[in-house]
Amino acid sequence: METAEDSKRIAVKLVYLLKRFTDEWISKQLCCGDQPCFNYSHLPLFMSIGRTGISNSVLAERLNVTKQATSKIIKELESLNMVRSEKSQTDARSMTLYLTADGEKFYQHVKNQILKLEEQYKKLVGAKNYEIAIDVMLQLINFHEKGTWMCQ
Repeated sequence: METAEDSKRIAVKLVYLLKRFTDEWISKQLCCGDQPCFNYSHLPLFMSIGRTGISNSVLAERLNVTKQATSKIIKELESLNMVRSEKSQTDARSMTLYLTADGEKFYQHVKNQILKLEEQYKKLVGAKNYEIAIDVMLQLINFHEKGTWMCQ
């Protein structure tokens, strides 16, 4: 017989709630200020471009999405003057993505806010537990990326 306490510990429910609360934090804390037109669903892609630049292919691979999906978001980020593309110096068929000056400024804002949230998490659960939680999430992501769950 399932108890109320048992239902609080269902992993899928917890992941759903954490994502919902994280999305709410992102929309309120990160995307309302300097960049009201920035779509917070673009945040993983935007932050993955980073300060050194990246090709669309590598970006799509890192995020486990299609190049077409990243291209669509990149066009939207370019229209907001957050990202620019340049022909790759090593492969003329490839484009390298870079943050613009506005993109750099927003990237730093986002990074600072995320660091503040992580500090709050560490105060709440302790630095060691936080690092364990990150390691566990990475293992769960790896499990799903490999499709290991499909073999069961």
